[in-house]
Amino acid sequence: MKFRIKILLCMVWLLSFSVGSAGTVLVFSSFRGSMENERSSILERWQMTVRVMELLAQEQSSENALQVCRSCLNAVAADWDFARLSRNGVTVTGSAPDTADGTVPQENECIVSICSDSDSRYLCISGGLRFGQERLHLLLGTDVTDVYTMRTEQLRLFRWVYLLTLVLGGLSCFALSGALTRPLQRMSRAARKIASGDLSVRAGSTSTDELGRLARDFDNMADLLQKNLNAMEESLQAQERFVGSFAHELKTPMTSVIGYADLLRSHDLPPEEVRSAANYIFSEGKRLESLSLKLLQLHLAEHEAPVMCSVEVGGFLQRLIAPLRPVYEKEGIRLTCEAASGFWLMDAELMQSVILNLLDNARKAVATGGSIRLEAEISEQHFRICVCDDGRGILPDALRHITEAFYRVDKSRSRAQGGAGLGLSLCSRIVRLHNGELRFSSKPDEGTRAEVILRRERK
Repeated sequence: MKFRIKILLCMVWLLSFSVGSAGTVLVFSSFRGSMENERSSILERWQMTVRVMELLAQEQSSENALQVCRSCLNAVAADWDFARLSRNGVTVTGSAPDTADGTVPQENECIVSICSDSDSRYLCISGGLRFGQERLHLLLGTDVTDVYTMRTEQLRLFRWVYLLTLVLGGLSCFALSGALTRPLQRMSRAARKIASGDLSVRAGSTSTDELGRLARDFDNMADLLQKNLNAMEESLQAQERFVGSFAHELKTPMTSVIGYADLLRSHDLPPEEVRSAANYIFSEGKRLESLSLKLLQLHLAEHEAPVMCSVEVGGFLQRLIAPLRPVYEKEGIRLTCEAASGFWLMDAELMQSVILNLLDNARKAVATGGSIRLEAEISEQHFRICVCDDGRGILPDALRHITEAFYRVDKSRSRAQGGAGLGLSLCSRIVRLHNGELRFSSKPDEGTRAEVILRRERK
């Protein structure tokens, strides 16, 4: 059974129970009130009738008292719908319905009861009287048929009101249950579409109730799921590029090594050619060794914690670039440093590798006559290092992958200069170990800006 139908049935049942109970209580409360008023009225009239009969029968003989009671009863009978006076079970005067209670109460007591005939209902009151030596039974009654008729009419009217209320209430409950479960229906459709592969669909609810919050939580979950899946896809693509690049990096030197080794094995070569082949095999072997060391450094950077110590950053950077200036000047590149003084907690050796790598990349991108600027500023919460150059820059598409392992912006130039595309990937991991991030901004033919931003860890 659908949740909407369950809500509808519950609401209709509650409506039926509440309206039915309230209406029934109101009708019977009104009927009971009317009967109480009739009972009070008949008691007052009984007392008045008995009092008049007692006053008229005072100091009379038994026969005269009986005659007086008969005359008095005949006089007041017009105020009652029926009246009967009896002695020892024999009617002296008047009449009463056959269903009237014939029980004779004790003297000075009265009994109120209900009796009826074929068409009417009566409220009866009977009591025992004594006049002299005579013990009499007086039975009086008034018609209360109108009270019962009113109750019947009220019940009949209530049944129609009850049915009309159920119909209109049922339709309203049906519409209301649909409105209440609409966010659930949207979430159900969205979940089916997401399960089928459409991650862009959302429930989209503006309600502020629990279902609205549930729909927004569902959308947040879908956003996070889409974000995680996109990250997984990017990670898979990065892994595919890593495997492809790694295989390419191994294939080229291994092919050359195998070729030269086979040449040396299968041919008698002059000493100069043997030496040349051996040198090439040695250089390619060293490149493979360097590649394996870089991969080991990546692994260590990911799984080993750095050794932190307080470093005076101004002197640290000045000492770092001092031996580099002659090398850069020989290539026609101007290297400057503007570093603020202050202390920061870091692993000096690892940060030195990061800065040297960034400076080396900048040197490879700058032509003769260009410049490289190293800047550093320190504050209470941040330590920022910037390496800026005016070289050839990097295309926007390449900036997204620049820190991936084996990724190289200019593959032919990097291979000619001995790079394997692991430097920036290693730098990025080292910076993350220092609770920081590595940012790049660049414009083609205008230069590149690399920023290392370290944040102080919260205690």
